[in-house]
Amino acid sequence: MKTVGIVAGAGRLPALALRAAAHKGWKAAVVSVAGGPRPELAAEAASYEEIPLGQYGRVLAALTARGVRDVYLLGKLPKAAVANGGFDEAAQRVLARVARRGDHAVIEAFVQDMAGRGLTVRSQLELLGDYVARPGWAAGRELTERERADVDYGLEIASLLADRVDAGQTVVVKEGVVLALEAAEGTDETIRRGGRLGGPGAVVVKVKGRRPAHLELPAVGHDTVDAMAEAGAGVLAVEAGRVLLVDPEGMAARARELGMAFIAVERSGNA
Repeated sequence: MKTVGIVAGAGRLPALALRAAAHKGWKAAVVSVAGGPRPELAAEAASYEEIPLGQYGRVLAALTARGVRDVYLLGKLPKAAVANGGFDEAAQRVLARVARRGDHAVIEAFVQDMAGRGLTVRSQLELLGDYVARPGWAAGRELTERERADVDYGLEIASLLADRVDAGQTVVVKEGVVLALEAAEGTDETIRRGGRLGGPGAVVVKVKGRRPAHLELPAVGHDTVDAMAEAGAGVLAVEAGRVLLVDPEGMAARARELGMAFIAVERSGNA
């Protein structure tokens, strides 16, 4: 039986992927780098270890000891970790080759290093393709004309942020004003910051951008909805085909309950 590796960050994606791997008849060696125990992963994995994020050498050793050749990187990782340091020598050697440490640049550097060690990082879509936001997906109430204009503007700005800057993938807009751009704080804190600045009624736009989608796809779920509710945001727009919905049915139910609007939008060829 094939054994795959799952390097697990925070959130529900690693558990969903673990179940998908089992459905394919694969065993999974899970290395949790999120910090803290993950009993839901330990209960279903063929093997389970907790290793601090910065201990890259130990992560490699754990995977190779289990005979892993194919690896999936899944879940949230703290973006500020690269700036804060605390990495072992193996990780430092990889990071030394990265001039600009945007999300994609760092991920690609580690993927290349793992490939040189006989570990192939596989596409998340192989395990999580059923969770991709499909074109035309919508939930909750209808958007107002003003909100649709803010979605279009937010999509333009978020695409520039993801494509050219590689700093984040989320933008909060209200009445044509950009309230918050995502950086190291992550999506949910960006939403909360936008709410503090602009008050209720903001539009949140989340994209992947034009960078390759096979290694890392952004995801939204109930934590994102919680942040929107706290901020008073009214609309969540995600890039169709390039953002994962952790629980689409549950999110749709909450959209109706909270009076929000959720939609999947497609970028134009020039966006």
